[in-house]
Amino acid sequence: MEEIKYGYQKEWEILNAHDNNFGNVGLILFYGVLKMKRAGCIVIMLGIVFIAAFVEAKEVETLWGGDAEMIYNNGFMHKLMKHPGGGVSLFNMDLIQNDAPGAGMSDKGVSSDIIWGKNQARKILFLDDIRAEKAFLLIIVKKYTTSLGAHPLRFSVNNNDEVVWDLSEYKSWRCFWIEFPVDWLKKGRNIIDLSCPEAATEEDGWELILARADEYEHGGGDPAVAGKTSFKSFNGGKSWKKSPFGPDGKTLAEYSVRISLDRYIETGWLATPVIDLWRGDSEDFIIPTRTFSRMVVTRNRLTLRFASDIPEGASVNYYMRSGIKPGPYDEGWGPYELIGSGPELEYDVEDTLNRRYIQLKAELSTLNPLVSPVVKSMQANTRLSEFMPVPDNIRVISVDNPKIQYSSIDWKWEPWDRPEFKEIRLRENLDELVGGCRTEFEAQVKLMDYVIKRFNWIHPDYNYPGWDAKSILERIDRVGSGGMCIQFNNLLAGLCMAYGWQARLVNINAHEICEVWNDEFGKWIYLDSSYTNFYSYDKETLIPQNYLEIHNHYTDLFHQDKPYDWMFDGNKATSQAMKDIGEFPLGQGSPTFHAIRPWAGVNLAQFMRMVPRNNFYDQPLPMPLAHGIDKWPWDGYINWYDEKTPPNRKHSWFTDRPRDMWPDLNLVHIHALSSFGNDRLFLHFETCTPNFSHIEVSVDDTEWRETGEKWTWFLRSGKNTIRARAVNKSGVRGKPSSVVLHYVDVPLKEYEKIN
Repeated sequence: MEEIKYGYQKEWEILNAHDNNFGNVGLILFYGVLKMKRAGCIVIMLGIVFIAAFVEAKEVETLWGGDAEMIYNNGFMHKLMKHPGGGVSLFNMDLIQNDAPGAGMSDKGVSSDIIWGKNQARKILFLDDIRAEKAFLLIIVKKYTTSLGAHPLRFSVNNNDEVVWDLSEYKSWRCFWIEFPVDWLKKGRNIIDLSCPEAATEEDGWELILARADEYEHGGGDPAVAGKTSFKSFNGGKSWKKSPFGPDGKTLAEYSVRISLDRYIETGWLATPVIDLWRGDSEDFIIPTRTFSRMVVTRNRLTLRFASDIPEGASVNYYMRSGIKPGPYDEGWGPYELIGSGPELEYDVEDTLNRRYIQLKAELSTLNPLVSPVVKSMQANTRLSEFMPVPDNIRVISVDNPKIQYSSIDWKWEPWDRPEFKEIRLRENLDELVGGCRTEFEAQVKLMDYVIKRFNWIHPDYNYPGWDAKSILERIDRVGSGGMCIQFNNLLAGLCMAYGWQARLVNINAHEICEVWNDEFGKWIYLDSSYTNFYSYDKETLIPQNYLEIHNHYTDLFHQDKPYDWMFDGNKATSQAMKDIGEFPLGQGSPTFHAIRPWAGVNLAQFMRMVPRNNFYDQPLPMPLAHGIDKWPWDGYINWYDEKTPPNRKHSWFTDRPRDMWPDLNLVHIHALSSFGNDRLFLHFETCTPNFSHIEVSVDDTEWRETGEKWTWFLRSGKNTIRARAVNKSGVRGKPSSVVLHYVDVPLKEYEKIN
């Protein structure tokens, strides 16, 4: 087009003087006119003006963005939190530990060590920076005295005053922490000594969890680093023996002793949801086709603005990436590229941008753990060419088209074609069990009922099975039981996945439950096949609940006044307390109800944590060691927290965003564009479907038919309805999205007159 401009300068000036309203289509027509002129044809410039009027382009401006808390709620983040003063900051709890990969009960031998009498423990933890608001010592124990607190545990940090740690009022279950002065810490080596001199026997002592070096690989750690910072004394601290432990003195291991600091972590990031530059912040279902045009827009076409509070010692870098599809995990996205830093940034994107979708990202970091940068806002201001508005003869009647709630976590889902799925369906004759079910939910409930009838509860304190259904079934054949609650509900999750329904284990207070994605309700639902054998539902709507909804009921009932105290509150939802509240807002459904623990789904709902994947056939490791037998010392879990249930100091990875732990699956979001035709819409189907196969559409209640991610909707006079759903490779169909339009069949020429 530059050739056209400079070859026909006079004509170009006339054309460009017409309100700067010629876009790419106008340029094409102009180019055709010039070709005619070059061929000797007579062209009247008034004809050019007429052509320009037909393709007249309007300059439009779209704006997306706002405060960082909105972006935090709707976008993506890692290791951040909402700042009390507004905005988004780094997370403010730092865990110092080196035992998590291998901690827990081991079939390989000794995995605990008892502190009693003259038998003392020493742990060394290294700190590069000792600055913190508060410091806490944390221990994880396997067994404590029969009468908790009969003999206190004593500790010192760097040979400061010995603390007599009286745990008689503590109600925590095998994980304890206590504050100590920050100024006891030292840069480099920090020596923590623990003892219980009043205990005359091992039975009266404190049994600390060990992390064996030969189990570190199981949990994703390096065995070479284990066993170098834990020591034991047999003579009251006069001399110390370095690991190894055990009767044979050959077991390299680390004590599960940790330090938790109230201070900001070093780095984290915040990313916007996908920004549709053509749409901006519009909530309209239909948006017109728009374009960047160098000839139409004389000012900068895309301006990005960032604002942050950045104290000394902290920094924020800003990035942008662009893509061609609306899904953040779709193909076609370029890498994030640095565009600037600092408290205020206004950045004009180069004219070479030719993408409709972008994402913005802020990386926060601090060299001073006492301060954090705080991101305040991000914005994208776009100027575009629009040749035709959304036609007035198309009216939206109703829209059931939810935006997909994506997780910040890169969840790993089991591949659909694992041979174990077919194997367990055949060996357990499950097709006969679920074959007559009318709904997906009915089939999932039948699988729950099947699991509780499959084996008896026995503590899996040896031959601990894998997290997959096949391993649990093989354990039943081998030893007569699959195990305890974790095995019951992992088996249930595995049976659900054998039918293409994504499921996962959720750890709650002293219990494990299953959640499965249900396509009829378009949500995660709670199922418990251990002891209770039920699901919970809302009494008003009769809709099954997920565990976050159950947790919220729990906190509303038992923690209205103050946040939960992990050390002293215990379980307030006792049997008597449950009776005292009268009618409970949740109902319970079960094909064969077991009343042993009638409210286990609710009275254990203080917290939730998950391993962020379910691909245990495809990737057996890394995994927590003997999960559920010891106090969950592994640190790869994603943990929930909120205002009523603050972060538990034992772990380092937290979120208070429901979308991170309860993301949408198998849903379709329909994007609609209009263009020069006033009788059709151009659709794009966005989905987050593990093991995705294809999209199906149904128009005006006709049969479903397969299509790709893009599709043209030809409208007919009157009511027009479209439904779209995702299908995975197992043949499972997601909950449909739907849109109803009314279309008036106006000829294009008549439409031009009324517009």
